Amino acid sequence: MKNIFDFEYREGSGIFYTLDPLIKVFLVMIFWILTLYSGLSSLVLLTAVIFIIVIYSGLTERFLRQTRFFFLFVFPFIVIFQVLFHWSFAGENPGLFFFNPKVSIDGFVIGVKVGLRLFCLLSSSIIFIMTTSPLRLIRRISEIRVIGFQIPASVTFLFVFINRSVTLIFNDLERILEAQKARGFSLRDVGIRKRILGYIALLIPLLTISLERAQKQAIALELRGFGSKKVDIKTDSQSFKM
Repeated sequence: MKNIFDFEYREGSGIFYTLDPLIKVFLVMIFWILTLYSGLSSLVLLTAVIFIIVIYSGLTERFLRQTRFFFLFVFPFIVIFQVLFHWSFAGENPGLFFFNPKVSIDGFVIGVKVGLRLFCLLSSSIIFIMTTSPLRLIRRISEIRVIGFQIPASVTFLFVFINRSVTLIFNDLERILEAQKARGFSLRDVGIRKRILGYIALLIPLLTISLERAQKQAIALELRGFGSKKVDIKTDSQSFKM
């Protein structure tokens, strides 16, 4: 079965694989800040940096597969929407019917900026997940001590849970798509409108599977005493005489 949503970590070579996970977290945060406060030229440069990292780390095929939907649908939609309706929101007096299509060069520039900004945020997160071992990341987080303070085990577990849950959700979606394809229905062979409606319909079984898994995980955590407080039980000693 072809892995459509391949976000899992795999062993690889490259500087991003060997970097300390905490350093990567710091670099990703810096990259996000630069992305949020950069202009068009800086965003183009950051996008080029993303592709250089992807090519150097050997993630080209997997990365393009994960970002294909963004480039084919999301990015063009953002640009077209801004080109047509930029002045509908930017005008001083939009009026009652403010959705008035009007082609604007400024809207095109803003649309490209918004699209590149979203791409940089998304792609940096994907690269971080693909090149960072969850176990190594959690081990480094659990070793952090600041003035005798250690990160609680519940916070560490939250990182593991989120990282694993995202992968499981995408795997569930992949299995649902394969099941629909086995029944003779494929979203790749229909138009954009039916494809969007098809993805919306897939949310129902996906939500059901996720809720069932969440319930089982909650029961398993409760049975293992996760989050419970230690209670000292005192017993009275009694002596018996024969």
